[in-house]
Amino acid sequence: MPTTTQFCTMQMGINPLTGGCDLVIAPSGSGRGRIGIDRTPASSLLIALGSDRRADPDDITPEMQTAPAGTAVGLFSRRGWVGDILLPEGQRRGSRVWLYERGKRNEDTRSGVAGALTEAVAPIEDYHGIDVNVSAQWSVARRDLLVATVSALGVTVSTQVETL
Repeated sequence: MPTTTQFCTMQMGINPLTGGCDLVIAPSGSGRGRIGIDRTPASSLLIALGSDRRADPDDITPEMQTAPAGTAVGLFSRRGWVGDILLPEGQRRGSRVWLYERGKRNEDTRSGVAGALTEAVAPIEDYHGIDVNVSAQWSVARRDLLVATVSALGVTVSTQVETL
């Protein structure tokens, strides 16, 4: 049986008013609070899905899919976190799901998103010795919406990709 490494990270959560993801401040009395500690994979999965991974040099970014021929690639069009250059062995954080924002409703887009999710959660699987389930399904309610989901140890995190 593979060994697992326990989760112990700063807790992330979704703000119900803004829909944004932020640190969770747990009340500690007298009007003060402390950063919450998360011992589940939820925060790690939120960061993996909610952060943009830098596009590879051969990736076609969404704005270039519909740009006129001869258009130059923008300086920041590959997105990503600048701190990736400090990670060992070319590791990167986040997911490349954003590359499919202007994709078509077809199997290539669905499988590409599933592949990007698998790539994003692979470091979590490796480090913690857990299995993360990945799925990408077209929404029934909206034709242009792809729902991407990852789950591990009873925790499920989803993101939506709006396509053409």
